[in-house]
Formats: sequence, C-alpha cells, structure tokens
Amino acid sequence: MAPVRAALLSVKGVTRARVTLENYEAVVTFDPKQCTIDELIKAVAQAEGPDSQSYTAKVKEPPKASN
Repeated sequence: MAPVRAALLSVKGVTRARVTLENYEAVVTFDPKQCTIDELIKAVAQAEGPDSQSYTAKVKEPPKASN
C-alpha cells in the first residue's frame, strides 16, 4: 500500500492519495492540467512491479458545492 501511495504522490500534479487494499482502490486528488489518468495508472503499475494485477480506473467527479 505504501509504495503505491508514494508512487501516486510522486506524479506531478497529485496533491493527495489515499490507498485501500481491501477494495484495491485509490482516491487521488490531482490537477488534470498537470497529469493524466494514464500517468497515474502507469505509476501504480510501476510501483507494483511486473507481476501486478491489471488495473482499471474510474473517474469520480467531486460533488459540486451548493451555493
């Protein structure tokens, strides 16, 4: 878990990463002008090594603030 979180935090534009092994999920806060989702997936795959499982990504937009 720690290597995956560290890998995500090393990507330019990532400001926060929370990784949970139970759900194989990472919640990442990042600036899409500085990095892409593909870069995040690549960072996770490199952290896990060549024997890692295949990862999929879902983008969840943050809830809009009500005025």
